[in-house]
Amino acid sequence: MENLKKYENWQRWITLLLSSQTISIFGSLVSGFAVVWYITLQTGSGMWVTYATLATTVPSVIISLWAGVWADRYSRKYLAMIADSGIAIATLTMAILFSLGFDQLWLLLILLAVRSAGNGIQSPSVNAMIADIVPQNNLSRINGIYNTLSSFSQLMAPAMGGVILANFDLRFAFALDVVTAIIGISMTGLIKLAPREHRVEQTGVFQEMAAGLRYVRARPLIIGLMIAYGAFFILLAPASVLSPVFVERAYGNNVAFLTWSEVAWSIGSVVGGVLVATRKVIKDKVGAIALVMVVCGVVFGVIGFAPSIWWYCVIMAVGGLVFPLLPTADTTLIQENVEPDYMGRVFSVFGIFVGATTPIGTLLFGPLADLINIKWIFLGTGILNIVVGFLFLSSMKKYRQEELQKYRK
Repeated sequence: MENLKKYENWQRWITLLLSSQTISIFGSLVSGFAVVWYITLQTGSGMWVTYATLATTVPSVIISLWAGVWADRYSRKYLAMIADSGIAIATLTMAILFSLGFDQLWLLLILLAVRSAGNGIQSPSVNAMIADIVPQNNLSRINGIYNTLSSFSQLMAPAMGGVILANFDLRFAFALDVVTAIIGISMTGLIKLAPREHRVEQTGVFQEMAAGLRYVRARPLIIGLMIAYGAFFILLAPASVLSPVFVERAYGNNVAFLTWSEVAWSIGSVVGGVLVATRKVIKDKVGAIALVMVVCGVVFGVIGFAPSIWWYCVIMAVGGLVFPLLPTADTTLIQENVEPDYMGRVFSVFGIFVGATTPIGTLLFGPLADLINIKWIFLGTGILNIVVGFLFLSSMKKYRQEELQKYRK
């Protein structure tokens, strides 16, 4: 009876949550693409892209441990709303500064850093809130739908960002971000969650951080997942961070080319996300994660040798097609294997570990983009990611068998 009451009207509340996050994410993506492309087109520098990437990732990593404790201690709904509000206020401030003629590039780095900190708070709260709302046997499907909606936002956002840069200026992108944030916050406020019963005694923030770290360390499945993700995303950093620079150097300084490359990835992600969402359960989550690692290794290993922007877009679409399996499988794996009182902290630790890989990878490979041809960086990291995928599949064999056995019963 308690579970039935907890999940009463869950379809209504998850619809509101996913809709609010999709609208908010769309505005943030449009603004984010516009800012990064503006910096890329203004400088054409791998180092400036490195600065932007560090501003986008480091604050999120720093704040995530606190965010996980807050998500387990306080209302996850209000945390998500506060984080979104902070990002909107920072964006509105930047729009005002640009309107007054203060348009230095370092101001954009500050905006990216504030946005990163807000996302570091919002992400573990939303992922944990999904597990609060949705019955466990529907988690794979709902996570798949959420990732599909995110992919659809990523499909539309580059096109919108390109239109804004070509016909308006950054202030328009900032205004759109603020409006979508207000809509998203208002929708999230309508959600009603069942009160959470805390089975773990609350102590100090640092003690709870330490408890979360001990919880993660005692679970080899999560540790193995984190190590594999660390290697995978460090090696994926050149493809995700240096792609705009590669496109600008290889095919020309044209905002349309940057737009097409992002849209191609997003089209593949939307199609892949729909395919994932049609499956109520992903039985072999470990196998799905390994598959994405191997395919991404192949895709980003060869993409630097695309003879034209059109072939580049085709290869990007293939990568986008398989990628939605990754966040759906890993999020569901964590949600199904972690106690509710530790959910926020586990997601934050996982987010910190994965989030730290992008600045590490950027610092390793970003400066190389100004010294050697980027296609050789893509090729080397792609080959290594294929190796990571097979090593992950082999090392997680025990948990893969347990997972498959669970669904045979």
